[in-house]
Amino acid sequence: MRLLDQIACDYFTYLGSNLPQQCASDEFYFLPRAEAALQYLTDIDDLTPEKIQDHVGYVERLLSAIPSPEESDGIEKEIDSSLLKQSMKSFIREFKEAEVWRSDPTLYVKIPLFATDQVLSQRDGSSDQTKADLSKIFRQIPSFLSLAVKNLRFPSEISLQVARDMAQDALNFYTRDLRPFMAGKLGEDQDLLIKYGEVLEAWERFHKDLLRVPSRKSFAIGNDDLKGIFALSLSYPKSPDEILEVAQCAYENTQDKITALARNIDGSKTWNHIIYEGLPSVSSPAEVMHLFQEEIKRLRRFFSSQDIITFPSKEKVMVLQTPSYLQSLRATASYQAPLTGNTKAHGIFYITPGREDLELIAAHCPYLSAHETYPGHHLLDHVRIHHSNPIRRQIESPLFYEGWACYSEQLLDELRYIRHPRQQLIQLKRQLWRILRAILDVKLHTERMSLKEAAKEIESLGFSPQRAQRQARRFALTPGYQSCYFIGSYEILRLRERFSPRLDVKGFHNTLLDGGQIPFHLVEKRLQERVNENG
Repeated sequence: MRLLDQIACDYFTYLGSNLPQQCASDEFYFLPRAEAALQYLTDIDDLTPEKIQDHVGYVERLLSAIPSPEESDGIEKEIDSSLLKQSMKSFIREFKEAEVWRSDPTLYVKIPLFATDQVLSQRDGSSDQTKADLSKIFRQIPSFLSLAVKNLRFPSEISLQVARDMAQDALNFYTRDLRPFMAGKLGEDQDLLIKYGEVLEAWERFHKDLLRVPSRKSFAIGNDDLKGIFALSLSYPKSPDEILEVAQCAYENTQDKITALARNIDGSKTWNHIIYEGLPSVSSPAEVMHLFQEEIKRLRRFFSSQDIITFPSKEKVMVLQTPSYLQSLRATASYQAPLTGNTKAHGIFYITPGREDLELIAAHCPYLSAHETYPGHHLLDHVRIHHSNPIRRQIESPLFYEGWACYSEQLLDELRYIRHPRQQLIQLKRQLWRILRAILDVKLHTERMSLKEAAKEIESLGFSPQRAQRQARRFALTPGYQSCYFIGSYEILRLRERFSPRLDVKGFHNTLLDGGQIPFHLVEKRLQERVNENG
C-alpha cells in the first residue's frame, strides 16, 4: 500500500507540471496551490481533450489508492487523508463532471494573462531572461486560444459576453501597456516583435470567434450541481436550501442591527444616507493609495500588539495599484499571495483607485485592509505557505479563506480598533452585502431569481444600477463561491462561541490557523481534541 505522503507528492507534482497556471493562481480554487508549478511558469496549461482525459484518469487512480486512516493514526492523519481526497474529488468534479474546460470561456482568457503576469512580476530577472520567458509564452498563446474555440460546448450566453469583454481588456493591455514595457525594458527585438504581432492577431481572432460559439440561454447550474459544489469542492454538508435559510435569517438580524445603530446616530435618516454623509475627503488616486499604505501599517502594529493570535515573523506585504491587465480579473481591492514554495517572496495588496467612487473606497479602507492583509488573507496565506505539512501547505479552501477574511473585518469593531459609530455602520453594511451574496448565489443558480431581480436586490444596498448589473453578472459565473464569505465567517463565529471559553481567544485562533485551511467539521474535531488535552 502506497503511503499517503507519496500519493500527495505525486498528485501535487503531476498537476503542478501539467496545469501550472491554474495551480499557481488562487483564481482556480478547485486545484491545489502545487509547489511544482514554480518550475513551469512559462508553460501554458495543456487543455486538449486527450490530456484532460489523462489528467482525470491519473487523479482517479491516485484517489483510489489513498489508504483508509487507521484509528491509531490520530486526527492529523485523518485530516490529511480527508483533505487530499476532497482536493482530488473537487478536481474530478470540475474537469470530468462539470467540464469547466468546455463550459467556461473565461478560463482561456485568464490562463494566458496569468502566465504573462508571472513574467512581468519578476522583479529580479534580467532583461534577457524576461525576453526569453515572454517569447516562450507568446509562442503558446495563438494555439491555446484556437483550442478554446474548439473545446467550448454551449457555454452560457453571459459567460461568452464576459469572456469577450475580458478578451478586449487583454487586447488593450497588450497594445497600451505591454508594448511600451517591451520597448522600455527589452528593446526592439525583432523576433519578439514578430511573436508579439502574432499574439495580437490571435486575441483579435479569439474575440471575433467567440461570437460564433453556440451558447445556451441559462447560466444556472441547478440545485443538484450546486449541492455538489458545496459537498465536494467545499466539503460543506449543508444543502442549498439550508444555506439559504441560514443566510436569510442572518440578513434580517443584520438589518435590525444596522437600523438600530443608524437610529442612535440620527433618527431622522436612513442608514444609507448616514453612511454617505460621513465619507472621507480624498481627491486623487494617489491619496487613496497613501491612505491604504498607512492603514496597513497601523493594522500590523495593532494586531501584532494584541494577545489574540501568535503573530508570524518575517512576513511582508506591498500595496500596489492593480495593473491594467488584471483589473478585469480582480476586485477594487484584492490580495495576491506569493507562489507556494517561494517563501522569500512577499504578498501584494492590489488597489484599483479609479477616478470615480474615491471617497467610497476610502471609507471602506480599514475593513478592506483588514480583509486583505492583517489579520486577513495575507496573514492566513503566510501561515499556509510556511506550514510544515506539505498537504496543508498546498491546499487552500475558499470557504475557510474568505470566511477568515470576513471574520477579520469584524475583529476591528470587537477589539475597538474602530470606535466611531459611522464607521461601524460600514462594517454592518459589508456584512449585509456578504450575506446577500450567499442568498443570491443560491437563488440565481437554483433558478429562483433572474439576473435583473438580483441586480435590484444589490441596488437596495446602495450600488448604482450599472455596478449592480456587473456584480449580478459576476455571481452568475461563480456558483458556490459567493456563499463562502458569509458561510465561512458564520462557521468561525459558531466555533468560537463554543470553544473560546475553554481555550481562550488566542488558543482558539492559533488552533484554527495552525491546522491549515481544512473543512470546518475537521476544525471542530481539532478544537475538541485541544480542549481534551487541556483537561
